[in-house]
Amino acid sequence: MNIAGLLGILAAVSIAVFSILDAAKNPKVFADVHGIVLVIGGTLTVALLSFNFKSLWTALKIVTRKMLGRERVDYLGTIGTIVEISEAYRRDPKSVPALMKPETHPFIKDGVKLLVEYGFNYDELADVLTNALRGKKKRDDEEIKVWHTMSRFPPAFGLLGATLGMISLLQTLGEPGAQDRIGPAMATALVATFYGLVVANLILIPISEKLQTVSKADVTLREIIKEGILLVHEKKHPLFIKEYLKSFLSPAQREDEGALKVDTAKKAA
Repeated sequence: MNIAGLLGILAAVSIAVFSILDAAKNPKVFADVHGIVLVIGGTLTVALLSFNFKSLWTALKIVTRKMLGRERVDYLGTIGTIVEISEAYRRDPKSVPALMKPETHPFIKDGVKLLVEYGFNYDELADVLTNALRGKKKRDDEEIKVWHTMSRFPPAFGLLGATLGMISLLQTLGEPGAQDRIGPAMATALVATFYGLVVANLILIPISEKLQTVSKADVTLREIIKEGILLVHEKKHPLFIKEYLKSFLSPAQREDEGALKVDTAKKAA
């Protein structure tokens, strides 16, 4: 489970609750059904108008898995697997499929199938893997677009709620006792703006940013796999493959290099 994602959700809820309890003398003023319905209902309406139901349902499932799922991307473990494949491929290409395990990355499995079972040449292999990578990035961008689009509208609907509240208030200014109702009425009108800002800045925008971060990490991993499979096809030396693939990583991401060397030595033995 992604502990950071879970803590982020708890922190967002805590901040919203604390703000409500601490900001107002009477927190019940925030229980404004009009503002909640306008912000949440308006945002969902715009989402349904902008995207089909299947896209929204897929985006919801994806965000649950990526926000709360396992966050760490095992770059070095993937490089180690590719080095192991390269060693086996240099000895006997037919032995490579036996190295595939249930936890092996699906993109590695696809690359091995193209490499060994289908026997594609270098250009064909590069074209298929590049197109698969491009397709994955396009799907990720579509998922991110759903949440990015939704994050733009809650503040607008919050402002709309505040505007409607002010209109209602101004209509009663000429009535007796109107001056006593100005403060409470303005507070109620601004509740919708509060909910719009909370939904956008504590929920939708962070989700969009998180999905973008996860997508970038996944694309980098798949780039490593693609380049690794192509180098395996050329039967490059395993040490060259390891160092070349590590060049995709930052110095901090290479800090487990010693463990990779030990694992690679054991697999080669």
